[in-house]
Amino acid sequence: MSYVTSTLPGSNRAPVIRSQQPPMIAARPDEIGSDMAADDRDVDLRQLRHHTKNTLQRILSLIAAAPGLRETPAGDKMVQDLEYRIGLSATISDALFGLTGGPAAIGDRLRRLAGAMVDMMRDADQMIRVGVSVRGNCPVPLRESVLRSAHEFIGNAVKHGMKGRPTGRIAIRLVSDEDVTTLTVSDNGWGFSGTPRPGEGLTLARSFATKCGGTLSMDGRDGTVATIELPH
Repeated sequence: MSYVTSTLPGSNRAPVIRSQQPPMIAARPDEIGSDMAADDRDVDLRQLRHHTKNTLQRILSLIAAAPGLRETPAGDKMVQDLEYRIGLSATISDALFGLTGGPAAIGDRLRRLAGAMVDMMRDADQMIRVGVSVRGNCPVPLRESVLRSAHEFIGNAVKHGMKGRPTGRIAIRLVSDEDVTTLTVSDNGWGFSGTPRPGEGLTLARSFATKCGGTLSMDGRDGTVATIELPH
């Protein structure tokens, strides 16, 4: 199934998602179950995104309609910040799942994800630099685990590593060679000693790595370095 997006002329409304059904072709019986499972998952993700889009648009309309909220500089600034961060949430969803069009290159999706995550989660007065480097060709079956792990690592870097720090930097590096793809997310934040507490984000990232037969490691001696290695 493929997707096309369209925006009404002169409108700032979110893109409208339309599905295009592929032509029907004969399939072997052993292929039907797999195809149906893939279609079910695709529909689930589309519905989730549709629900999320509707919810975010409703929140924006409630903010815009709040009486007197824009009548002070502080109130207007808060409205603009809320609208911006809500828009970033939609950008992150698209970078992770690529549902508004054909999937972009892994490097482009990773850069969009990193920039949007940091901007959404940082404090208003924080300055956090982000760098993304990609080398090699990450196999298609591994890309979802890479992007979703990066989402959790970057979120933890901002939320925990950069907490209370006015400035910082986060580096995301993706390297694919003949046998393995390695994602490394490092920051110059607080770091940690001993074994990191297994929060929700770290647990999710570990499950993404395990699903692909890979490993996850953490080093907190100088900032934090989070790494997953996924065999080909």
